[in-house]
Amino acid sequence: MSVRVSTWQQRVRRIFLLQLALVCAVVACGLLVLAWYGADSRSWLPPTVFLAATLLMLAIVWLGDRAARNAIAPVCWILREVRTWDPQRPNPDALAPEHLPDGIRDDVRTLADALHGFGLRLRVHAAREREFTRAASHELRTPLTVIRVASDLIGHDEALSEASRRSLERIRTASAGMEAIIDALLLLARSEEVNPEAEEFAVAEVLEQELQRIQPMVEGKGLTLRVQRDAEPVLHAPPQLLRIVLGRLLDNAIRYTHDGEVLVRLTADRLQIEDSGVGMDATTLERAIEPFYCGSGPCDATGPGLGLAIAHRVAERCGWALELESVAGHGTRASVVFRPVA
Repeated sequence: MSVRVSTWQQRVRRIFLLQLALVCAVVACGLLVLAWYGADSRSWLPPTVFLAATLLMLAIVWLGDRAARNAIAPVCWILREVRTWDPQRPNPDALAPEHLPDGIRDDVRTLADALHGFGLRLRVHAAREREFTRAASHELRTPLTVIRVASDLIGHDEALSEASRRSLERIRTASAGMEAIIDALLLLARSEEVNPEAEEFAVAEVLEQELQRIQPMVEGKGLTLRVQRDAEPVLHAPPQLLRIVLGRLLDNAIRYTHDGEVLVRLTADRLQIEDSGVGMDATTLERAIEPFYCGSGPCDATGPGLGLAIAHRVAERCGWALELESVAGHGTRASVVFRPVA
């Protein structure tokens, strides 16, 4: 298959070959002069010829460099324009055919046209994504609000049996979990245009709220929940983001622990959730933060497979680190590190 070399590449190649030919010609002329006057007694001639040849070669190299820079300047201009694009709102108008400088011709103009078309498609795609997240924010929340309100009304019925109340609590828990996932997904999808307001808050307060939320799930599976507070850290961040991260980690710990306990430890620089569940092997642990990934161990079909992926991305956005340690059959320890450890 033949490969067509672009015009600017041909120009650079020709400049290099011409440069090489001129240098060789200068060297050859110098050698001929030295050979012709080699037996001459005038000692100033060889140094003069060498100096003249050196100066001429330097001039040729300088001219060749300028010519090469001029040849690739249109490509560099295009690269600078593309580098300024905002992925959320790209502006490819500078690469429109009517806006291109006169020095851009041939294959470089074809490249500019291709990038201009790509930028237009990218702009349309970004606009559609923003529109989708706005619509999803309303359409997904509406039915969940109906479920939550209906569950609250049913919960006031004193005639409900104990079994019905347990089922109702499962509906409330599932609805709250789905709302948290929707909030996280919409936040990540709109991360460039939505900047949650940061504030000073105590980590223990968010932790206490999440512990109250998962208490019914812990009791339903007959697990032991232990909380150890070694410090009372205060963060400057959006508290709902920590709630999302902590909620995903706690849900995972309970989902994959069938007996034993879940230990939550709060220190000055991190929050740890340690369970005695099924754990993960080395291969699964390495890919645990990938969306929808299920390793070789037991999988919970009721989970969406997004818990660790969402927790990792939200923590990364806040400047926190999510560390995972796990041994198959011996549980998992997830740590949210709030600041670098010295």
